[in-house]
Amino acid sequence: MARTSAGADWQATVLGTTTAPSGTLGTGYMAPANYIALSNDTASPNSSDTTLPGELTGTSTPSTSTLVRKQATFAHTTGTSTYTLTTTFTSDVTVTVAKIGVFNAASSGVLFAETLLNTPITLHSGDTIQIQETINI
Repeated sequence: MARTSAGADWQATVLGTTTAPSGTLGTGYMAPANYIALSNDTASPNSSDTTLPGELTGTSTPSTSTLVRKQATFAHTTGTSTYTLTTTFTSDVTVTVAKIGVFNAASSGVLFAETLLNTPITLHSGDTIQIQETINI
């Protein structure tokens, strides 16, 4: 079996879009994975993870309200086998970001993918970081 280019376009749209080109988006468990979460965890991603270890939340240490999970902008070029999710965060604390997670909900939801950064990034209050996660399909 070989997936077609049209099949790759369909798969990218189902997985990551925020607006359905026709019909309706999946909901609940079947919702598109287009929320980006940040983490200070430095462990390698584990395929058995169901949550993002060290996810930065309003109740995490350090407590941050501006680095909580955020819906990203979806982009896909027809005929390609990738799509991107892009969003920008502005930090309200000093924190190190070491990992990125992609979820299908603003809270809880399914952890679709996680990426360990090559080099952790220290953010200080007022710093802005743009995250662009490229998903290969």
